[in-house]
Amino acid sequence: MAGAGSIGNEEERNMEVKVFCLTDKKYLETATVEAFFASLTENQSLYWVDIVQPDLPHLEEFMLPLGLHPLIMEEYKDPAAGSHIAPYAQALFIKLPIQLGWGNINRYHLSIICLPRAIITIHESPVSMLENIAREFSAAIRFHSMSTSAILYQILDRLIDENMAFVLEARRQIESLDEAFDQEADTVPIDQILALKPHVARLSITLEDQRHCVAALQTVESEAFDITDFREYFRDSLAHLEYALRSAGRQQTHLAELHQHYLISLQEKTNGRIRLLTILTAVFMPLTLITGIYGMNFRYMPEIAWHFGYPLVIVVMLLLAGGLLWMFYRKGWLK
Repeated sequence: MAGAGSIGNEEERNMEVKVFCLTDKKYLETATVEAFFASLTENQSLYWVDIVQPDLPHLEEFMLPLGLHPLIMEEYKDPAAGSHIAPYAQALFIKLPIQLGWGNINRYHLSIICLPRAIITIHESPVSMLENIAREFSAAIRFHSMSTSAILYQILDRLIDENMAFVLEARRQIESLDEAFDQEADTVPIDQILALKPHVARLSITLEDQRHCVAALQTVESEAFDITDFREYFRDSLAHLEYALRSAGRQQTHLAELHQHYLISLQEKTNGRIRLLTILTAVFMPLTLITGIYGMNFRYMPEIAWHFGYPLVIVVMLLLAGGLLWMFYRKGWLK
């Protein structure tokens, strides 16, 4: 494939490098790594370099001709670092979390390096959103302007749209569970509720970190990044991201309430069973007492020799049990 290359030995994972050049008509066209490095001295063309599955030795070797600040690679290599944005001389470094799929709760990051005439994206796994941008802006759609800000805006805007789709999917699933719960609480399996909680929590954390990055972008002053022509666009993206974050927070609250309602329903069901056992115990306790009395082996028990003694005791026991059940029914304990 033109514009893409692999760096590394066969025994190691290959670092895939995709290079795109922004044409005068504001479309993307595939280019080569050699053309990208040759353009560094020309300072005319604008490039987007997408690096997938980077291994550190080859990534550092690739970045060496760019003359980046050493802290950029240090921050990229730090696995504990979360979202981060930092301006350096001739470069702007951005590291933000991304959600690769609704069912994927693993933590992934997208690193972006903005240069005066180039933008470099680095990610461990393939990102369909970036692939869609490269495909759509190669023929169908044009960028707003010839700048790294235009490319960065499209990346962030598509990322926010994708996350909003995840928020809507979370809302759809939670509303489905809520409707099932309203119809019959017993039909809602608790494992579905528990399975949704980490997905919504991870999405909320991702949105919070992305909001931090997008908000910080609007205050950054860097030679490599100028949002003068895109200030309204980035402000609009921030508004969409804040809406998605609020919506995710509502879904978390809704899911927590649904879980709480399930626990209350389960507790009520348990209490009903305990109440039934208590009623049965209260009914059979006097009957057990009567049975115990007449089960004693005393020599002189006059009523034992009486012809109507046995049926009378049975009738008394039935009346006693029926009277207790009627009393419990009148008090509403059997409902």
